Amino acid sequence: MWFLLCLVPVLLDVGLAGAGETELKALHQKEPYVSWDQTASQARDMLKTPSADTAKLEQIRATLAEQRAEAYQISQDKSVDVRWLEAQIKSLGPAPKEGESEPEVIASRRSELENELATASAPLFLAVAAYERANLMVGEVDKVIRRQLTDKLLDKSPTPLWPGHWGDALSELVQYARQVKAEFQAARQDADKARAMTGSILPFVGLTAVAVLTMILAQPWGINQLDQYSRTLRRKSHILICNLFSTLLRLVFPLLSALLLLTAIGQLKLPLPSAQLTIQSLAGAALYIVISHWLGFLIFRPQTPEQRIIHLDDASATEGIHICQWLGVFIGLIILLTAWKGDYSFSAASSAFFTLPVILFGSWLMWRLAQLLRKAANRADETEADSEQTSHVSRGVLNALVWLMKASSVLSVVFVCLGYDSLARQAIIPMVMSIALLAFAMVIYYGLLNFIFRIFGSSDSPADAPDAGVSESLLPIVLIVIICLLFAPGLALIWGARLTDIAEVWRLLSDGIELGDVHLSLDVIITFVLVLLAGVLLTRWIQYVLRNSVLPKTKTDPGARTAIVTGLGYVGYTLAIIIAVSAAGLNLSNLAVVAGALSVGIGFGLQTIVSNFVSGIILLIERPIKEGDWIEVSGHSGFVRKIAVRSTRIETFDLQDVVVPNSDLIAGIVKNMTLRSNHGRLVVSIGVAYGSDLSIVKQVLMDAATKHTMILSYPAPSVVFTDMADSALLFELRCFVRDIKEFKVIKSDLLFDIYQTLTEQGVSIPFPQRDVHIKGLEAMVKAWGEGKGKSRDEGLQED
Repeated sequence: MWFLLCLVPVLLDVGLAGAGETELKALHQKEPYVSWDQTASQARDMLKTPSADTAKLEQIRATLAEQRAEAYQISQDKSVDVRWLEAQIKSLGPAPKEGESEPEVIASRRSELENELATASAPLFLAVAAYERANLMVGEVDKVIRRQLTDKLLDKSPTPLWPGHWGDALSELVQYARQVKAEFQAARQDADKARAMTGSILPFVGLTAVAVLTMILAQPWGINQLDQYSRTLRRKSHILICNLFSTLLRLVFPLLSALLLLTAIGQLKLPLPSAQLTIQSLAGAALYIVISHWLGFLIFRPQTPEQRIIHLDDASATEGIHICQWLGVFIGLIILLTAWKGDYSFSAASSAFFTLPVILFGSWLMWRLAQLLRKAANRADETEADSEQTSHVSRGVLNALVWLMKASSVLSVVFVCLGYDSLARQAIIPMVMSIALLAFAMVIYYGLLNFIFRIFGSSDSPADAPDAGVSESLLPIVLIVIICLLFAPGLALIWGARLTDIAEVWRLLSDGIELGDVHLSLDVIITFVLVLLAGVLLTRWIQYVLRNSVLPKTKTDPGARTAIVTGLGYVGYTLAIIIAVSAAGLNLSNLAVVAGALSVGIGFGLQTIVSNFVSGIILLIERPIKEGDWIEVSGHSGFVRKIAVRSTRIETFDLQDVVVPNSDLIAGIVKNMTLRSNHGRLVVSIGVAYGSDLSIVKQVLMDAATKHTMILSYPAPSVVFTDMADSALLFELRCFVRDIKEFKVIKSDLLFDIYQTLTEQGVSIPFPQRDVHIKGLEAMVKAWGEGKGKSRDEGLQED
């Protein structure tokens, strides 16, 4: 785009030479170029005025935005003549470089075609110039509007804490009440107005009674009936639908009652010009009160703790829903206060005086809610190991909200006391609205998460889902990203963004940006993501069909099936990325140099990871080991459970998982007991006492091996007399088993059988015996005996 803009003067000069100055002037005098020029001139004149009206600036900005869109559309649409001339110029080959020449015929033809192209492209170039001009003007108008809004936000009024302003404020309030009273008395003295007011009393009373009965009788009856019906259901999907309708009824009935009350108020024929805006704003105030009550119910669930997404007891939950209701009242008071100031021109000091108690009330409510969330955060710390933890808001989110809410409540009080009325409102009202929006987003997130787990899982909570890794998968991340994208515009509007700002962001996403030769826009990103997602889903589906339907019917072993499915996944994901890039129209040729530079860094810095990756591919192709094999590597022995891209997971006999890098399996020494088959040799050592009948011993060992069903008949078992040890004759029973992975169980069975049979045959199994000789033992005994006799004689003499 910038390249075309830079070429505009040059190409226009060429166009003047080819088409003539009169043709270009005629083009400028046609629509829509004339209106574009007029709007640009008006915007330029308005920007030169220091105190331009905000409403007029918004109006001229909207016009500029519409004309910018028109110019962009024209600049992107090349006519057939333009494309035909470009194709002819391209067929002549590249233009000669500086200092080079080309045949006269080709040069003449090239010059002629370029002049025709400049003439045909003149509307395109003018549209590009108009687009850039309108874009510049829109940015300048936005700057002026933002500056005016900032100045209004920082406008300071007298502090409401000064007692000298209190009397004036009360005096103005009395004057306003007298004015409303005078208007009411004047309406009563007018016969037509009095008759209209009297006739409107009956509809007002009737609609008010219906609204009250709807809240007192209809809502409890409808919700109770639906709850009782849901208890009789068995299918999870039906129960979820009933709960959804019950939640919606809690919003529909209050909205219906509020609508009836507003209709009743509208039926009253009150000709009060000084209270007109206040009466009209009752609708907005009632709406906020209803929505705050509904959101408080969704978050705190005072009667259904199992559906509560915040760790609180029942008493605290009830307190929380009451705080939410009063926060709705606070927003309603702000709306009424704003309308009240529009009905009567109060002074700045009086406006600040009336705003102070409302802001203090809202700040106090915000502080109480922050304290309640702090309590929930502490409870979340205590119940961190709870199985339903994934269904509750985390401690980190709650602590962040507590900090923001306390800061907002303190700043709003400080600002309103200093006289910054608008800044105080900006400090607390957007925070209240943001908390409500965040609460709604949390309800949607956890509701969708639980809905997916309950519909597609066998348990009622994500923590008990059959797939232990589901809660840690990409599903929560995808939901969070989608919800954030949906609620981001609303959050921006709450904090002061204008609709035009949202539209500007959307335009940038739609039109895209240029990064070198790569054009990134919203449609390009969506195309890339959708095609990539389709490729991944197709690959996963093919893997599923092969793993469960096709490969089990073949004679391939489980390890080969895993290798085929895994290799197909690598190929499918690679093709999905390539096809997605091509479908999105991304030109990645300029990344070849970057990729070459990165390859050098990968070779040095990531050589271990690359080595493991390549080793993983070799393992899947060569298959020296496969899933289910019993191997010994790096001092660990166990069964191969999973061969991944970077590492292989081995499960030891103690049920411990050992993660071995793939490079160790390729470059190191690996002992695979089940590479070709599950057959293996088992050796059982036996020792019998000297003097035993060796024929009986041999026969017992052979019979034990022959009777066992897991021992192969070929190669046949054999008994080997290995040694005549110190205290036993040693034999070995050598046999081959069908499944070497069961060698421990087979060896145990053989030892049980051999010991029992040898005992029955009278063959003893010796144990080591040793004779201990102590040198000088006789002399020691003799000396001890003599000493004992001498002591006895001495005792008799004393007697």
